[in-house]
Amino acid sequence: MPKLTKLSINTFRNVVPTTLEFRPGINIVLGKNATGKTTLLRLLSTITGAPDVALQDDLLDVKYCILGDSLSFDHQIIRTRNTEPTLDPELNQLLRETFTSIHPIDSFTFEKNGAVVFRANVHPTEITIEKEERQSIIRRTDRLEPLTALWLAIARMHKDAPGDALTSAISQEIFSASSLGGGRMDESLEYWNNLLGLNLTMEGDHTQSTLASWDHPSSFRRLSDSLPLKGNKLSFPVAFLDVATRILGYDSATAHFDVEHLRPGTGQQAIRLSNLRFFFKSAGEEFSHAFLSYGQKRLLSFFAYADTWKTMLIADELVNGLHHEWISACLTEIGDRQAFLTSQNPLLLDFLRFESADEVRRAFILCERTSNEAGAQLVWRNPSEEEADSFFSAYQTGIQRVSDILFTKGLW
Repeated sequence: MPKLTKLSINTFRNVVPTTLEFRPGINIVLGKNATGKTTLLRLLSTITGAPDVALQDDLLDVKYCILGDSLSFDHQIIRTRNTEPTLDPELNQLLRETFTSIHPIDSFTFEKNGAVVFRANVHPTEITIEKEERQSIIRRTDRLEPLTALWLAIARMHKDAPGDALTSAISQEIFSASSLGGGRMDESLEYWNNLLGLNLTMEGDHTQSTLASWDHPSSFRRLSDSLPLKGNKLSFPVAFLDVATRILGYDSATAHFDVEHLRPGTGQQAIRLSNLRFFFKSAGEEFSHAFLSYGQKRLLSFFAYADTWKTMLIADELVNGLHHEWISACLTEIGDRQAFLTSQNPLLLDFLRFESADEVRRAFILCERTSNEAGAQLVWRNPSEEEADSFFSAYQTGIQRVSDILFTKGLW
């Protein structure tokens, strides 16, 4: 399972250039309000495969490192702004107004046992690949994410040379990394409400959705297997719903879609699924999700989100509205996945465990806000070695809770 090990930020908004290191398990982003915690989660979501719309016009110069099963690679993302003159089509002359656009360049470096074995640059119109001192240029016509576009280009190379073990390994690592990260789960019910607003139009092998492909829980990706459908209702079991139902103490639960037949009487199977609802049974009574409390909806939202992403989870204020027992259930659900979480609630912090001071240093990202002649700046950093050593010494004594140690050491 690939892991994000490092993120270097050279240019991003008002963030002071920094390099952050991460542990393969749960990482916690700490800081006061307005220190950029949510912004950091949005950035992590964007670089790992689920672009955040709030960052789509931002200039960037960042690099992250992925440790895979057989290879590791760096991905540098540079976004600059191009300014182009605007031509008046009637007067055939340049106007004072200019057109600006974001110009992306993505550079990849793959290493095996510390040696560089492969390089690639992904531009909007072409991909340049360097391997074994040979260079290949592949034209692009797609609008895919850079990592996905590179994977398709390498897959074509592997098809032309099927016995190339290195190309095969690189292709596999890119494929794993392309589905690495999850879009950020918000601190309230935005993710939940977006899921309830899901509409699917299915015609043959083609499916259109109101959600991005990366926002579909795994159980919803197989709904086309239900075709052909009759009637105006579709009820189906959902894996994440079963797990959450047990935690909530209910007997059972099902998901329902309304079914609209778009071409009745033509013999063609074309349907639209809408009005998603969840129904629960308890003590012989059935009720819909509308009667759930805020905390119950948050719990369901997290389990739906965790069902969507199998490698990395990014959640803002995960424990908002959750009972103590539910926090434990959420951490169990995370399992061995890498996670990036924010929390102003000490309960989540007190569940954390550490094996060394170095693990402490990589597990926390401290967010601070400073001001100087250049204006307000955001400082994102790991604890220093001294801070991590001091924390771990206190942690080993077993007297204080994690949240208390962080507070007394000035780290939270």
